[in-house]
Amino acid sequence: MSRKILFIILITLLFLSATTATAAENVKKAETPSDYTVVSSPGTEIGIVDKDIGILTVYDTIIQGEINLHEKKVSSGLNLLVVDLNWGDSTDSLRLRIYTPSGSLLGSYYDNADGAVNGRTRLYIKNANGIEAGTWKYQVYGYRVAGKEGYTI
Repeated sequence: MSRKILFIILITLLFLSATTATAAENVKKAETPSDYTVVSSPGTEIGIVDKDIGILTVYDTIIQGEINLHEKKVSSGLNLLVVDLNWGDSTDSLRLRIYTPSGSLLGSYYDNADGAVNGRTRLYIKNANGIEAGTWKYQVYGYRVAGKEGYTI
């Protein structure tokens, strides 16, 4: 009897793990639009003159485990969107998630996403077919924060 129960438990676990893996794969494919490229931006925006390509600078604070949501309305006709999350304290760690107006998640980005651990995440979001017009959402999460951390985005 106990062998039958063990067999049923093993089959159930095998089924659940396969279902979970397939679901995670499908979510990842659905959330990442293939026509967007997210790359680390250089230290200065050489040749960029359009002030509407990034979020207007907002100052906020965050604590451990807190989530803050910021929005930026983007008009049509852009091929580049600049995102610059700056908290300046590399001993703390913030996570940035970027959502398109249609709700697709472009990714989760941490301090080293731009190639340096310096309390700043600077990214270029590029799309040769044009950046989706509408309200972009930037979710800032206090991943590892001691006390209260101020930041701009």
